[in-house]
Amino acid sequence: GAGGLTYIARRAAENAETSTGKDLLPFLTEGFTAAAMAKVGTSALESRKLGFVLHSDVIVPHKDELLFVAINEAKSLFNGGYRAPHKRLFPVAGRDGRATILGSLVNMRDGGFISQHDFHIASLIANVVTGGDVESGTLVNEDYLMTLERQAFCSLIVHPKTQERILGMLNTGKPVRN
Repeated sequence: GAGGLTYIARRAAENAETSTGKDLLPFLTEGFTAAAMAKVGTSALESRKLGFVLHSDVIVPHKDELLFVAINEAKSLFNGGYRAPHKRLFPVAGRDGRATILGSLVNMRDGGFISQHDFHIASLIANVVTGGDVESGTLVNEDYLMTLERQAFCSLIVHPKTQERILGMLNTGKPVRN
């Protein structure tokens, strides 16, 4: 519910726009997999390789310099007359993309590689990153995807198996597979 899945969908659309094929699904696959497998970057450089951090994003190697660099970046943006970009529409993979992802997930579940709850979580993630119940290529904005993301989060947070996973991680620092 914090925008990460929306970011994955938007970045996939941006990357597909600059490619020759225009098919969104290949660009969604890596981000979807990272989200579904709860993959995180262990450093800023690894996060950049995973596509979580843009090449234009400033990386500060020493935490003691973070505030100084942030203040200088903010001043530079202000002095340069920076304005937030206009919200724009971008295409999503829609029902067809979701069906393709779900087909792979069914195989993983039925093959015993993921649990039923893993399947449930990944299905919700797939719904968000593909834009929900819309045609392939439908133009959406970030607010629309954020609504889908919040709905998915709210449905998961009340699920007992999700709560078991959260408590397990907090208590042991290790993921619970249920």
